[in-house]
Amino acid sequence: MTELKLLQCRLDSRYDIEDCLGRGSYAEIYLARDTAATDERFRSVVIKALNVLLQGYQDPELEATLIQNFQNEAVALDRVRHPNIISRLGHGTAFDLSGTTFHYLVLEYLSGGDLAKLCREEPLTLERALKYLQQICAGLAHAHACGVIHRDIKPQNLLLTTDRETVKIADFGVARIEASDGAITRVGTNIYAAPEHHPLVQTAQLDITGSLSSSSLTPAADIYSLAKTAYTMICGASPRAFAHQPITELPASMSPQPWAGSLLRVLERATQARPADRYQTVQDFWDDLNDVAMPVTQPLAVRQARQSFSADLKVDDALTIAAPPRPRFESSRELKQQEAGNGGPRPRIVVPIRGSQPGAFLPEFAAIESGRVKVPIVQNGLPGRSAPSIVVAKRRRRGRDFAVGLALVLCFAGLLIATGAYVRSWIKQHRAQQTATTTTDAGRQAVTTTDVNLRAGPNGLTEKVGLAEAGSRVQVITITPSGSWCEIQVLQHGRPKDPSSADRGWVNRTYLKFD
Repeated sequence: MTELKLLQCRLDSRYDIEDCLGRGSYAEIYLARDTAATDERFRSVVIKALNVLLQGYQDPELEATLIQNFQNEAVALDRVRHPNIISRLGHGTAFDLSGTTFHYLVLEYLSGGDLAKLCREEPLTLERALKYLQQICAGLAHAHACGVIHRDIKPQNLLLTTDRETVKIADFGVARIEASDGAITRVGTNIYAAPEHHPLVQTAQLDITGSLSSSSLTPAADIYSLAKTAYTMICGASPRAFAHQPITELPASMSPQPWAGSLLRVLERATQARPADRYQTVQDFWDDLNDVAMPVTQPLAVRQARQSFSADLKVDDALTIAAPPRPRFESSRELKQQEAGNGGPRPRIVVPIRGSQPGAFLPEFAAIESGRVKVPIVQNGLPGRSAPSIVVAKRRRRGRDFAVGLALVLCFAGLLIATGAYVRSWIKQHRAQQTATTTTDAGRQAVTTTDVNLRAGPNGLTEKVGLAEAGSRVQVITITPSGSWCEIQVLQHGRPKDPSSADRGWVNRTYLKFD
């Protein structure tokens, strides 16, 4: 795995990378601060960086596919600009600190989290869920009108603003543009994805009408995912039991609600296996879903306090900012060809943030020579001679790291030597104290604590010469250097002795109790 070196760096002379929000299979998501932003709403941005080396290898065909998908995401976002769809703010190609080339998109940052997190934190009332769903329907209907099918609608891709009042659709990475070619590939999350997104799974359900044919894709696929998402928001539970199946029942806790039956009919129709049996437009789906919130028929004298929603999903497009220029990302081969031919703009370079002074950053353009990234030094506003490459700087950092590591190893070795010397000194002192103690016991009298054999020598394997009964009074004559064995003379036996027993011999010191 080769991760990009971007943290605490400035990108494109304006984006200060502050944190990594996550990594996917081939993309890394960063939180950045746009130092050149004039609108406070877009001061914090998201940098979505395409890293074809994230899996540790690079295949030219795979790289071309990933770059094409990355570019299509930008095209889709620009085509469907809407207040309830995340905005693309910019793009570019750059080198990271290790010299790795990557493409990136600059996206709007929404700090309120996603709807999946919100549903885990607190249950949504029907009114609040419908408030969010109206905004989602508005954005999705606009995308369909622009010829873009999202293909991955789920709570995790529905992001909230800081005040959690506005929801926006995000992640158009697998979106299908109406004019694009190619068969439908397996996309989306199993729990929320429509059956036509999994053509192999649905082979057994194909009929002669070709209703699930992979040659066509309609907005009904997004409506299917939207209905599964609505189930999660309103019921507070994942529709896991209905993966690739229509929703046929609601949780038991929903049954007492007067609107439960109406909601189930809407969700069941929207999640049918055959696209032709579902709602064909988001507006039709919203019309019926909005009716769920309408009060049931009651006498006129009863006042209803239920919130009503407008069925109109149209939003003034002027609320969104203008799209940035359309991107065009090159493959590694094309970048090398441009380098050799000296044609086209060169990738920008990521530079470390040095303090807080804007003038402390390196210039924004870089040159490539022999696989190394070199940056011209600017002195007094004029270009000077070439600076060391990033590779050289990296080697210097490695040298510093080696020196620090060596110093730590030496410190640790010194600590071990000092500890060893202290332990040896303590053992020596302890032995000296023990020897001093035991030597002073010579000539003292003691009492045996149990029947103890008198031995011919200071060893348990030597011949037994006598017995000192328990309670016998003895006098120590000699002590071994270790202090564990004593030669004693029995002065008074604890009970009548055996006439053949000697009164002098060696015993283990542990059986003696000194006065």
